[in-house]
Amino acid sequence: NINCTLLLALMSDILDLSRIESGTMDFKFGIFNLTFIMQEVHESQRLSMPQDVELRVELPGGKDKLVITDSVRLKQVMNNLINNAKKFTATGSITFGCVTNREGYTTIFVEDTGSGISEDAQKHIFERFYRVDKARSRETGGSGLGLAITHDLVTLMGGTISLESKPDHGTCFTLEIPMDLDPNPPVS
Repeated sequence: NINCTLLLALMSDILDLSRIESGTMDFKFGIFNLTFIMQEVHESQRLSMPQDVELRVELPGGKDKLVITDSVRLKQVMNNLINNAKKFTATGSITFGCVTNREGYTTIFVEDTGSGISEDAQKHIFERFYRVDKARSRETGGSGLGLAITHDLVTLMGGTISLESKPDHGTCFTLEIPMDLDPNPPVS
């Protein structure tokens, strides 16, 4: 069952890469409640957290946050980042959430207290089939495609993705997604 699940994930990733490269990746933009999207991701991810890892979500206080996005693709991006964090966080926490700290943009982050990423590895982290820890990736089923797909999806949604990390101090991935996005994303 585990091998079938890993094979299915690999096939899904390869199909996504094929759609991205051919320009046929389907996007359905609309106005969505980001708070609701974050809560859905939290509910689905909390059940699969490693035993000594706490999943936290930080949402802006006050009211719901509406954004123009493709909710399916945004969930895919967030799930990819959280799944990646789970592979490298044995104890501590994984925190994700959003802030509005730049006019016209929503900033989404996924931060972990895991093993971190060396400066050299950070240069290659969004490359296809690149894996920081090949031995651990084999154990957890990592193919080295998740972060490459995440980078491509964020770019196609008109956003940017970056990371800050130090070995043994965790990693924080940050997405900036425009709030006034043209519903016809550019094709790369």
